[in-house]
Amino acid sequence: MPTFEQWSRPSRLLPARLDRKPKRYDIRVVDQFYDYCQAVARTHRHRDEAQIQSQFATRRSIATMVLAGGLLCYYVLERLSQLFIALI
Repeated sequence: MPTFEQWSRPSRLLPARLDRKPKRYDIRVVDQFYDYCQAVARTHRHRDEAQIQSQFATRRSIATMVLAGGLLCYYVLERLSQLFIALI
C-alpha cells in the first residue's frame, strides 16, 4: 500500500508537462459564442413578447365578440317584446 510520501512526491512526467507552452485561445471564438448567446436570448425574448401580444389580442377579440353578441341579443329581445306588445 503506498504511503503518503509516495503520493505526494512529484511524478517523473511533471517536468515534461511544465516545459509545454500554455494554450492560447482565439478571443474571436469567444466573441462569436457571446454574440450567439445574445442572439438566442433576443430570439427567446421576442418570442415571449409575441406570445403575450397574441394572447392579449385573442382575449380582446373574444371580449369584443361577447359584447357584440350581448348587444345583438338585447336588440332582438327588445324587438320581440315590442312585437308582442303590438299584438296584444
